Amino acid sequence: MSVHYCGYEWLKRAYKLDLDSPNPVSKVGGAKSPDSRIFRSEYQPEDTLAGHLLFALKHENMNLGILKALFNACDKKELEQWISENPQGQQTRRTWFLYEWLTGKELNLPDADTKFRYVDALDEKSYYTADKINSPRHKVRNNMPGVPTFCWLVRKTAAMKAFDAKQLHKQMADAYSTHPMIGRAEAFLLTKDSQSSFEIEKEKFDNRAVRWMKTVRAFMGSRLDDAKLFEMQKQLVSNPDNGWRADFGWIGDRLPDATPLPEHISAHPESLKELMDAWLKAYSLMFERHPVAAATALAYGFIIIHPFTDGNGRIHRFILHQLGKVPVSSELLESIDDYIASLKKLSAPILDRSEWTVTADYNVELINDTTELYRYADATEQAEFIYKCIEQFVTHRLPLELEYLSAFDEAKRIIDDAHDMPDKDLTLLVNLCVQNEGVLSNKKRKLFEQLSDDNIAFAEKTVKEAFTDYFRMKG
Repeated sequence: MSVHYCGYEWLKRAYKLDLDSPNPVSKVGGAKSPDSRIFRSEYQPEDTLAGHLLFALKHENMNLGILKALFNACDKKELEQWISENPQGQQTRRTWFLYEWLTGKELNLPDADTKFRYVDALDEKSYYTADKINSPRHKVRNNMPGVPTFCWLVRKTAAMKAFDAKQLHKQMADAYSTHPMIGRAEAFLLTKDSQSSFEIEKEKFDNRAVRWMKTVRAFMGSRLDDAKLFEMQKQLVSNPDNGWRADFGWIGDRLPDATPLPEHISAHPESLKELMDAWLKAYSLMFERHPVAAATALAYGFIIIHPFTDGNGRIHRFILHQLGKVPVSSELLESIDDYIASLKKLSAPILDRSEWTVTADYNVELINDTTELYRYADATEQAEFIYKCIEQFVTHRLPLELEYLSAFDEAKRIIDDAHDMPDKDLTLLVNLCVQNEGVLSNKKRKLFEQLSDDNIAFAEKTVKEAFTDYFRMKG
């Protein structure tokens, strides 16, 4: 049976659009495969711009990168004719709006009839969106989760809807907001999150990390702007950029002769101001929207652009925490392979389309213009992964930490009542016992020469009893 490509794939081939798509290829006929969707013959559209554009909008995931390239390549008179013949159609008005929104150019069409009912630019049953702003010209409600020059999408998949139904953020608030230990737990977890974020980068937790924690606390409740981002990088690295990165950037390894082996190519330094201005506008649009969708799209968009020479990863994880309302660096560290895979899934298509050469100082220099590749992406898989991390935090890490603090206070109180000790020594004793499942190791026994063997045995028994639930929960 012959194969007839449909939707985006037909448009790519017909208009010679050299772009990748994360979507499965749609076709009528041919063999089934993991990277294709087979439609029955009655779905086959006319081989026209309008036919396949309508098919894509109705049956495929939104791909803003392909749409923008298509709008710049096609004959706009053909679009104008299609829209004029179907002025009330939802998909024609969406197309009209998206054309003018993405390209910044107007089609030669009169404003939509005021009697038409408004239609959403993005279907809110299928996508996480921004607040609606009416566009009277098209009779379309602009709910795009970004701006024309930076807009990453997250779809409402079955997995995302299942996570939404669990109401993890509400669970956390209902269960723990009035817990007597919650303030201390939040402070401890913020420290642990910062430690994990540094560990992911294989960086020492030193005085810079302490400065970073203070910066995190200072900026967590306020909206970011370029000045705050510059200050964050300044607190992280010894040689800050004092602005956006001025040189080319890449992540990867090197051959023995120092030749770069990039796994990710950062956005061109000359594109950074415009890209980051757009990113900041999208950040403001989504600041109080769906926490996981917004956190994922903005945090992953940030790290893929890579606007700084150093410090991008830790700022990326700050954004995940700030917008996602949960510190997840410890979960990311525990699932480091999945985390790295989630990053590579977005960076690999950019690397494949980046043409670069090695400079005299062994840096990477981009030859082609790749700016468009950073503007649009589908971050749904990444959002599902981040949701899993948030669930792990809410259902395991936070209750575990609260139990730890309660048990810690109880053990300290009982031991202190029996053996009056300096607080720092008592704290150390309990910590060392907990680290070894309630037993003080022989190697650490010499730290407490002032205590008899009976005193140590009492402390061990007390810790085991106080931490029974903690050890059980920890597994």
